[in-house]
Amino acid sequence: MRRSICLTVYAAVAAIITFARCASAEPRPDGVSRFIHFSVIAVYPKSFDIIASAQWSIYGHFGIAELKEAWHKKALQLANGRKFKSSALVVHDGEDSTGGWAIGFRSVSGTITLID
Repeated sequence: MRRSICLTVYAAVAAIITFARCASAEPRPDGVSRFIHFSVIAVYPKSFDIIASAQWSIYGHFGIAELKEAWHKKALQLANGRKFKSSALVVHDGEDSTGGWAIGFRSVSGTITLID
């Protein structure tokens, strides 16, 4: 009995350490709210589609100006000091009801192309 408890505790600690060390898929730029999520897709060798999105919530952080600023910070982070040109930003408003509740979201998308 005591041995099975020790093994269970060791397994739980190992699982916590494993999951705690996992990094997020897209690193967040400094100064961007944790409620804003990013998606980056490589289109060509030097072009990337960037999407900044947020759900409508009582905490805010889904305003168009804030999403555009977050998109620009992500573009600067992705360019890593290199020059780039960007397409016009497109704002999308939508709704998702996969969990049974209708949840609104807003996203800003655009493409950057590295010049050098």
